Amino acid sequence: MESTSMRWLKSVAACFTEVNLDRDSGFIAWTDTVPEDRIRALRRWNFYEAWAVFFIMMAVVWCDYWLDGPAMWRFRLVLGIPTLVWAFILSPLVHYRWEKHVFLPPHRRALGWRYFYWECRGLGDPVAYYLPRNGTPPALIRYWREVLIVLAMMTLLYCAAAVTFSHEIDQRYAEWYPVFGGKIFFLIALILALDALWLFVGIPFMVRLDNFRNALRFIAAFLLGALVMILLFNILFQVLLEPFRQSLESWHFLRLRGETARERLAVLADPLAIGGQWAGYVTWGWVQQFIFTSYYATLFARSFPIERSRRELFKACLCSAFVFGMIHLPNAWLMLFTFLGGLLGGVLYFQMTNLFALGFSHGFAGSLLNKLTPINFSVGPDQMPGR
Repeated sequence: MESTSMRWLKSVAACFTEVNLDRDSGFIAWTDTVPEDRIRALRRWNFYEAWAVFFIMMAVVWCDYWLDGPAMWRFRLVLGIPTLVWAFILSPLVHYRWEKHVFLPPHRRALGWRYFYWECRGLGDPVAYYLPRNGTPPALIRYWREVLIVLAMMTLLYCAAAVTFSHEIDQRYAEWYPVFGGKIFFLIALILALDALWLFVGIPFMVRLDNFRNALRFIAAFLLGALVMILLFNILFQVLLEPFRQSLESWHFLRLRGETARERLAVLADPLAIGGQWAGYVTWGWVQQFIFTSYYATLFARSFPIERSRRELFKACLCSAFVFGMIHLPNAWLMLFTFLGGLLGGVLYFQMTNLFALGFSHGFAGSLLNKLTPINFSVGPDQMPGR
């Protein structure tokens, strides 16, 4: 008889060989009762809106390159703030008004706008976390096991960070150690405080709990895929690029930085160092996924009939990966890595619709990429020549 662990490992392997789209999270049009011309119009709306907001956001970021001082800030205030309010607050509400009978499956429509606003973007519903919804207990109670899993994952990373950054912690907080009875008790109190912050603030909003158990296998698949991809890039740097490091110095967007790729492999013998950086990268990874995946990937998924063929799914993934890569201009290496990571993340996200799972995985990939590749991680106008 096959063991539970073996079945789970097979389910992780299936993430690379099968595509089973999440049909409950607003990506797929229910065409039985909706005219085809209306669906096409809604798809065009999603597609054009995504690109319009992307170009506006790029202009807001890069206006620093051609505007100075007050003019730059006026441009960002006038154009940037309304765009952000639209994209992350108003847009889901407006789309719900016109798309609830198109992209929401019939058995989910009773959950109303909150389901479309929160869960369909891979987020947790902070109200449902604390209060009953449609006769079901609060998510904190109903999914207490998932909550404990998230807390355990973050606690392990915080413990790794406590070891990795022990010296820095001493420099900053040593004066507080006597208050807590020593460094160990101070660290325990600090980690418990961070866990409490996750429990009462982070998880309610950042973690979609109803599908988190299923998302764990996609986390494992993403971590494995990222590990293999980054190791391959390390080998590529060693074999093809490190011999030309000096020559690449004159190529502003391609030059290498820091230790060589071969020297960086030593970090694999110190997993706590990776875990320590990963601990701080989870939230930043989630923020990036909130900006790019919860908005752009969702709109692009609704722009194409992704359930009909792999080709249509690839179009949606390609668009969202392109957006994610381009925001890392002008860093050529980072644009390449984030584009490829965006493709992998898009395929997995459309099957799990869990933003925390993607942000958590992003944190690992970003930390490992930083440790194993000799590249600069800065982006934006300040990285242009002469700045």
